[in-house]
Amino acid sequence: MAQEWGLELLKSIGRFFIHPSLYIAIIAAVFIGYLRIKRERADFHISVYPLLHELRYFLSSGWIAGLILSVISVAAGFTVSFGILTTLFFTTTIFTLIGGFRLLSSAFTIGLAFLSIYVLNQFDFHIPWLGPFIEKTNHTSLAGMVILAGLLLIVEGILMIRNGAKESSPKYRKSRRGLTVGAFQAKRMWFIPIFCFLPTGPLTAPFSWWPTLDWGTHSYSLILVPFIIGFQQQIQSNLPDVAVKKLGKQIIAAGVVTTAIAAGGLWISFLPLVGMVFAILARAWISYQHRVREGANPYYFTQRDNGLIILAVIPGSPADKLSLKTGEVIHKCNGQLVKNTDEFYRALQKNRAYCKLEVLDTNEQIRFAQGALYEGDHHELGIITVEGKKKWGTGEAS
Repeated sequence: MAQEWGLELLKSIGRFFIHPSLYIAIIAAVFIGYLRIKRERADFHISVYPLLHELRYFLSSGWIAGLILSVISVAAGFTVSFGILTTLFFTTTIFTLIGGFRLLSSAFTIGLAFLSIYVLNQFDFHIPWLGPFIEKTNHTSLAGMVILAGLLLIVEGILMIRNGAKESSPKYRKSRRGLTVGAFQAKRMWFIPIFCFLPTGPLTAPFSWWPTLDWGTHSYSLILVPFIIGFQQQIQSNLPDVAVKKLGKQIIAAGVVTTAIAAGGLWISFLPLVGMVFAILARAWISYQHRVREGANPYYFTQRDNGLIILAVIPGSPADKLSLKTGEVIHKCNGQLVKNTDEFYRALQKNRAYCKLEVLDTNEQIRFAQGALYEGDHHELGIITVEGKKKWGTGEAS
């Protein structure tokens, strides 16, 4: 038995690398990076982050979550059919193409797959190439889909809190009064590799109670599935990390409730539908409420009377080495009060070899940032401010 399980493990890893969802998502991440660079250059004349910025987060952030969910899946014998995986592939692909990262929450991708299968079951629709697999989908199998959606919602929220706001892309936008203000496009896409079982293959149940989601079969095969999740929100009324962490906590709560309802669906047949509808509505409501708050609240990144507010810091720049942060306000430069970029650069050139800044941090506390400047650094400090765009339609990075 150990040899069969080891062989299936190797086969499942091989199947993972031929799964089309992985490569479609990689292409999408690179394409989104290209569009971001195009926008950043239009605003700032430079790209703030490199082309593969989105791809780096996509490939590096979901492994631990995938390992944890894989342990749960294997221990519980989480079994999915080819029809479920195929339907999920199509829903994920469609949402990636029409919505970028915005619609890649598991509430939407698994939700649409679930509703499609549920309708096929309820109204006896028949699709030849899916029919044999869909017809076996009972209420416990549907409950498993919703449990998976709930767990992935929890993972989505955790990943948002951990790195959803890191290195968010800044942008200029026009306020309702026609002024230049700063905003952020917070977006991430992650893949979560999870081991699941198909209801056919050489493996047999290792325990009498296994699997918990019984498809009525007695043999199984292991498969490693790249589940794709993501989010996209514009932030303009708060610091990106504050706004994204709030969203993440709300999504975790929605995932916990969804998982609890779906677990009851293992015994009560209508609860999987209730849980999936709740997940879809809750996730959509969270995004909608965020947009309403952003539209109603005052802009955070606007010109200030007490100094220059930092919209972004270019990675690897002198400003980055001075530990300047997004949302901080440069109050004094080399002992001189500064209220605009002209005053700032005049003060900066008072000492071309050394820079001392008095900065108000995001808690309105004064701190000092100082360090040596090399030739040319006083022209390219590496900060982006909202005043860097003198007229709408032109941009400049400081």
